[in-house]
Amino acid sequence: MLFKTLILFLCLFCSSFFSQSQKDLWGDIRERMSFSYSLDHPSVEYELEKYNDNQYVINRLAKNGQRYLYYTVNEAIKRDLPVELALLPFIESQFDPYAQSATGASGIWQFILSTAREQKLKKNWWYDGRRDIVASTDAAYDYLIKLHSKYDDWLLAIAGYNAGPNRISKEIKKNKNKGLPIDFWSLNLPKETKAYVPKLLALIEVIKNPEKFSVVIPNLPNRPYFQLVTLPSQVDLMQVANISGLKLEVIYELNPGFNQWATDPNGPFHILLPVGIADRFQVILDNTDPSELVQWDKYLVKKGDTLTSIAKKYLIDFALLKEINGFKDDTIYENEELIVPRGPSWIKDYLNKPDIYYVKAGDSMWSIAKKFSVTIRDLSIWNDLNPERFLLTDTKILIYPKYFKEIKRKPVPKNNIAYPVKKGDSISKISNKFGIPKEWILKWNDIPNETLIYPGQIIELKLSEIN
Repeated sequence: MLFKTLILFLCLFCSSFFSQSQKDLWGDIRERMSFSYSLDHPSVEYELEKYNDNQYVINRLAKNGQRYLYYTVNEAIKRDLPVELALLPFIESQFDPYAQSATGASGIWQFILSTAREQKLKKNWWYDGRRDIVASTDAAYDYLIKLHSKYDDWLLAIAGYNAGPNRISKEIKKNKNKGLPIDFWSLNLPKETKAYVPKLLALIEVIKNPEKFSVVIPNLPNRPYFQLVTLPSQVDLMQVANISGLKLEVIYELNPGFNQWATDPNGPFHILLPVGIADRFQVILDNTDPSELVQWDKYLVKKGDTLTSIAKKYLIDFALLKEINGFKDDTIYENEELIVPRGPSWIKDYLNKPDIYYVKAGDSMWSIAKKFSVTIRDLSIWNDLNPERFLLTDTKILIYPKYFKEIKRKPVPKNNIAYPVKKGDSISKISNKFGIPKEWILKWNDIPNETLIYPGQIIELKLSEIN
């Protein structure tokens, strides 16, 4: 009896384990596959051979798909499209949003400029929608739906995505006139296109039956990797990194559509952040003054300056400089004030002699920035300081004059801040960073012991209560 019970338990465990293993992203893709196709084509057999006993290629496949594949799959499901279409970025770009073809195609879906324009993908100095994961996926599915409605055949639609609909229509017409079949395999198509569809079919087959090819596909969680956050305006990506606690590299990995140091001032007004970080970011964003989200410089035109020389100095596009300042021609005048975007290429050397401030006991980067109506980032750049480090008394701080304002000493209303605790933070460090007694922080957050904080915890700083 005991033996039978043990066997039953093992069977249930194995069944549960097997069921769970099928619930990863690959398992969900397998369950939803709907293409019918034949493997009896030399070109498909050739592509399948590349996967045979090649675990390295399979591992790379899973690694490349870990950020974006769930999204392309989920969007296909939402639109009631064959889930196989979600795999096309593997064939197009290996899911690399920065991939660039010899013909200028870009992004995970490899849109060329003409097709991108047809699909309403925006491209300017600030932003390239072809690299935007959300925008390009939306445009790719719209395009594939349009091609399928034209040919009523998914293989022809996929071929049209690669070769262009004009070429496919031309070959279909030729075959019809000759009384020949008009399926994908019967058309006289470019060499690249004739390999393109077999590559996708081979990939589908390997995902469907990995054991046939002596490979194991590494598990991918069947859940979103990122979340879309709506922004109130243009935002400096460094500021996004600071608020979210993420490395700047991670921000660009999820938002490759942004070409510059900030989001496009004319939209899109959203950003992608990892799930788990996005909600916390939204809380802090709601407590952040919009004027702090992006920084601009004011430049006073000197004798001999031209728009071209100023654009070169700031490493920005000449046409953009004109657009930002509303100029209809190239004429500028001495002592005229221009607005220029500040990014990693920001150059401070043109500024006049700075005022000097010496750090006093109790000062912090935050309190000095507030005192002189500048930003912590300004102070960091001007003085080569690490905002995370303590300031030593009598340290010389440079305050550049075009920002310098004498602040009257009177109570100023301040916004409360929701501060996310970072790895290595302590109540004392947070206290020094914001120039606030640690006893206040403990009281505001009902923290009985200053050692009882952890990374990711939101600490409320009730600055509005400070007189």
